[in-house]
Amino acid sequence: MEKFLRLLNPKSINYEADRIDGGQPAMTAQDILLAMSFAKLTKLQDNLIRLKYFGANTKANVQIFSEILVGKYEQQFADAGVNQIYHRSIVLIALTEFCLVPASYVPSVRARALICGWSYFPVHKYMIGHIENVLKDINNEIAIGEDKIFTQVYKIK
Repeated sequence: MEKFLRLLNPKSINYEADRIDGGQPAMTAQDILLAMSFAKLTKLQDNLIRLKYFGANTKANVQIFSEILVGKYEQQFADAGVNQIYHRSIVLIALTEFCLVPASYVPSVRARALICGWSYFPVHKYMIGHIENVLKDINNEIAIGEDKIFTQVYKIK
């Protein structure tokens, strides 16, 4: 049914998909956007994909999203005994490392201290393990979202 609906919109037709020579059909941006619309991403997965891949990864957007995302980890931090003043910084560092740093970036305590504005000691003593946990959770969420999108892409093909 999806393929028939796509044929109704001339902007989303992949004319190379119906090749006469039996070659491999090429995917277009419209195909990927259509797959994303059917992927049923959670709000977190959708926002992470927008931050990482769609150019929404500005410092201001990361700051805003980190303040919103703190609520998701609030209970986890409280159970671990992390002081309230470190919660935002932990999520900010994890999101910054997730989508704003260059490929040559190597996570270190000093680099993380520069990102959040704290000194070396609080980052090393109170935040380092929690940053890794949040970063691991964020990477798991985006991997699930990518799998959902790729599943839809293969259904469209």
